Amino acid sequence: MSLFDLMLKNYFDEKMLEKLSKVKILVIGCGGLGSNIAVMLVRSGVKNLTIVDFDKVDISNLNRQNYFFYQTGQEKVSALKDILEKINPYVAVKALNMKIDESNIDDLILQHDIIVEAVDGEQTKMLIFKKAIDHGKKVVLASGVAGFGDCENIKIKRGKNFSVVGDFVTSIKEKKPLAPKVMAVAAMQADEVLRMVSELE
Repeated sequence: MSLFDLMLKNYFDEKMLEKLSKVKILVIGCGGLGSNIAVMLVRSGVKNLTIVDFDKVDISNLNRQNYFFYQTGQEKVSALKDILEKINPYVAVKALNMKIDESNIDDLILQHDIIVEAVDGEQTKMLIFKKAIDHGKKVVLASGVAGFGDCENIKIKRGKNFSVVGDFVTSIKEKKPLAPKVMAVAAMQADEVLRMVSELE
């Protein structure tokens, strides 16, 4: 047992620790939401994580994304994998530098237990949600993360096998996303993932 595992014994019972070590989580999108969610999940004991994105770290996004100045220009998935392995060297991170679409999403979703949607595009959000539900997978989504000064409006809407976190109003097309609200939504998405893990058989 690693030192990291020993630390987690202060926070979870044996049953939850076993679930955290076995559950396979897919995070689609490694921007403001996804990078922060992945960090929180690894800090919380998730051992098997697949991260997917096709973009590179940009200095203009460091206001909300969990990267460092020196990583500018690197593939997001590679940069994030490096960060996650620095947090816990025993984590198994699969980094896929690819764009999600109809041709590849089914195989990806079928390999995982819980899906996390952390993308900007509405069509891709709907595709992830539809495919996760079609395949009977649990999925956590976001809707409304832009602006600042109104984090009290963030809510969680739950249904069978899904949760949606956000204020359900603000759009990044109308307001700029900033770290406080983006990270608040990311934290709540990560917390929903942990809740779903606890409910797994």
